[in-house]
Amino acid sequence: MGAGSPTKKKKMRKWNFTAGPSTLPEGVLRVAQAAIWDVGLGAGILEVSHRSAYFDGLMHELEEKFRRLGGISDAYDVLFLQGGATLQFSQIPYALTRPGDHIDCLHTGFWTRHAMRDAARYTSVHYAYDGSKDGFDHIPEAGEIAYSEGARYVHYCANNSFLGTEWAHPPRAQAPLVADMSSNLFSRLLDVDAHSLIFASAQKNLGMAGCCVVIVRRDFLEANLGPNLGSMFDYRRLAEARSMLNTPPTFALFVMKEVLVWIESRGGLAGVGAENRVKAAIVREAIDATGGFFCHIGRADSRSQVTVCFRSPSAALDEAFAAEAEALDMIGLRGHRETGGLRASLFNALPREACLALAEHILDFACRMG
Repeated sequence: MGAGSPTKKKKMRKWNFTAGPSTLPEGVLRVAQAAIWDVGLGAGILEVSHRSAYFDGLMHELEEKFRRLGGISDAYDVLFLQGGATLQFSQIPYALTRPGDHIDCLHTGFWTRHAMRDAARYTSVHYAYDGSKDGFDHIPEAGEIAYSEGARYVHYCANNSFLGTEWAHPPRAQAPLVADMSSNLFSRLLDVDAHSLIFASAQKNLGMAGCCVVIVRRDFLEANLGPNLGSMFDYRRLAEARSMLNTPPTFALFVMKEVLVWIESRGGLAGVGAENRVKAAIVREAIDATGGFFCHIGRADSRSQVTVCFRSPSAALDEAFAAEAEALDMIGLRGHRETGGLRASLFNALPREACLALAEHILDFACRMG
């Protein structure tokens, strides 16, 4: 069916492929809409005190569901913080390194570059792998990584949303492993025990903007946490206060709890992971079927399950594709501002029907323009 076909039925809501804030389950949006008015207390969630019995119960339920779905043991603290993942770029090295320390980085693109730019203010950075020489087109194999001796920890980004590459498994390292999982946390089964610290912003698979999740081993904190930290930078104090050292992002936490209810209803992380693999296959197979008109960005062995990046033969055609997609009720398909091209973020709440609609548009556009 061609773009703008008059026989196409208009959708009430568009298919949202945006990288974040991203699409949310419609059922969660309905619950949140009602909760803004009243959560059963004669007041809405935007008005309820974080010191109330209601909110205390919400936080217990949120952490219980998060731990159960993620398979997170009591060896870890789970923190629900403000400042997004970007604050963690500074907070982690500031709180967990000392003068004379250094860290290792597995540099796979935009987000590790930004993280290390901040980390370098507090500690020395050694690049155990630098993908810039290859255009960040793949996830490194073990033989490409050269760890240093005595690194305080190893930092990596699990899903590189600007070019669509993803670690299929955590890297192996002797030093503690720190992962930025902002765009793939809870998109599939999670190997928490391979890590000493995991952090992720919420607005991809976990809810709305305004909250960052930190999963951190207590023994890692005890061995590394620096002295004389400001209260909001001290992970131990944040854990003791159950993420409520100050007023937390109450609405964002309510929404996250409802998203976890939705994930559980979809079969947990195994269920959403299986569905995300199907969604990615639908889009990638359509790209392959265009005979080279559209091409994937990133090497085949490194391609992401949740971020599909691709290009047409020219920037002008990329823009035409995205503009036509918008006329077909598909938004958010333009690539990262640094790389251009096209990008489809297939986060948990995006339904399979959206991927089928995108695949149809890919094939139709290539047929007409190729």
